[in-house]
Amino acid sequence: MESATRDRVFRDTTRMNIHDLVRELNANVGATVVQTMAGSKDRTSPHKWAKPDGPEPRPEVEARLRLGYRVWKTLEMTEGRNVALAWLLGANPQLEENLPVLYIQQQRTREVLGAAEAFVNDVHAA
Repeated sequence: MESATRDRVFRDTTRMNIHDLVRELNANVGATVVQTMAGSKDRTSPHKWAKPDGPEPRPEVEARLRLGYRVWKTLEMTEGRNVALAWLLGANPQLEENLPVLYIQQQRTREVLGAAEAFVNDVHAA
């Protein structure tokens, strides 16, 4: 992924209204995946956060959601929706066979974004 594209994804994610961001994630990866990314125990939270007048997630939850969106968008732009979802939920050799969605939940930003970019660039991440 080119640096300009990476920067654009970051800027767009940062500027995006959190309700719109969650609504887009819900539509593309599903509320259960969004709930897992966020680390929420309440399965209805992703639906509440997606409403324009709904509650806003706590700051640490919002940070996880924005990271999840960045990772998903990085993959979706190059690989498409279905591959991006499969990547998020699949055991990943570059993440010690752990699920990328759990790395998002743990805010292991460098590792999960590095693995996503390595995947779209078809290279082995360090």
